[in-house]
Amino acid sequence: MFGFIRPLKPELRVREAERFQSVYCGLCHTIGRRYGQLHTLFLSYDMTFLALTLLSLPPEAPPMCRRRCVASPLRPKAVCPSGPELERTADLSVLLVYHKLRDTVADERGAKRLLGRLGAAAVRPGYNKARSHLPEVDKEMAGCLEELRALEQARVPSLDRPADTFARLLAGVAPEAGADTERILRQMFYHTGRWVYLLDACADLAEDLASGAYNPVALRFGLSSPDLSPVRRELEITLERSLADIYNAFQLLTVYRDRELLENIICLGMPMVTRQVLDGTYQSNGGQSRHGSL
Repeated sequence: MFGFIRPLKPELRVREAERFQSVYCGLCHTIGRRYGQLHTLFLSYDMTFLALTLLSLPPEAPPMCRRRCVASPLRPKAVCPSGPELERTADLSVLLVYHKLRDTVADERGAKRLLGRLGAAAVRPGYNKARSHLPEVDKEMAGCLEELRALEQARVPSLDRPADTFARLLAGVAPEAGADTERILRQMFYHTGRWVYLLDACADLAEDLASGAYNPVALRFGLSSPDLSPVRRELEITLERSLADIYNAFQLLTVYRDRELLENIICLGMPMVTRQVLDGTYQSNGGQSRHGSL
């Protein structure tokens, strides 16, 4: 997906950093086993956050194991073993990647459109398999993206309408987990989706202005340059509101592990990325070049 959702590493305990990495690696192994190594290239911290959230809910947790991989062929690394939570997250990752590539084909022109078309064709077999596992989720995703595409084509000058559509898409990934838990998860993921969509619009502002692509931030505030300083406070307010709603929903969850790690991501990591995007200092993957480096 986008890679915005990450912990603030300096504030993590050693065991929390190791836990985050082990879930990332476990999800990578699960995707590779279920769909092939090509799909692991699209793995993001966003999906690790989703996996951590789902893994925090069962009372029992499987023990860690150690495995080698292409990224660490000599030294085995601690890995969260595959299970229902990682398998569901792997399926969701493949669905989201495919739909994002199809969205690129619909929205972009030239080289980007060609790359999107090639990427979508390459991941199509995996997508078909993931769709067979989660047909209702895929249907909801496709419907939301069709609605979002209509708003983009109409160049709707609103933050809330397209952000709500993408937020409903992400809310739809919540598993069936009992009425109360599912409702809480849907709220938590809804506001996460809203935050991701608006932050991505801010991050893409310069590129969208140059290409003439739809950007709700530019249209809502009538921006003709990528300088966000005139509207920064208004953007901070709406993004901080989403972060507060994510945390309020999270507080209602009954979690059996990783509370401090998840709170670090929600209360420290995501606000840090918000500031970086708004002041123009954000770097994908934290400025690291290694796959999965934290």
